[in-house]
Amino acid sequence: MNWDVILLPKAHEDYKSILVYLSNFYPSTPLKFDNDYQRVKSILAYNPRGCSVYSYHPDYRRALVGNYTLLYKIDDEHHEVHIHRIIRSNWEISSHLQYSEDTEDDGP
Repeated sequence: MNWDVILLPKAHEDYKSILVYLSNFYPSTPLKFDNDYQRVKSILAYNPRGCSVYSYHPDYRRALVGNYTLLYKIDDEHHEVHIHRIIRSNWEISSHLQYSEDTEDDGP
């Protein structure tokens, strides 16, 4: 049984910003990122526990999408995967995660 994968508002902003940024390079660059993102999203829908736990915040798991880290939580009760952030992998992830937690009540 597949899980519902939900892109929360802040992650949706991240996703759009990444596509805009990548569009400044080769025309195929945003498409490659989107294809990689869709592949990872499919993997999460099939097996959300297949990706590693984020060691600095064990409530989150992380998946790599190109040069970006997708941070998500699993909601067993509703059989959902909530994507909280999509962050450049070389950024200080915990500082961006704190912002996500502060605004989590805003919901999708």
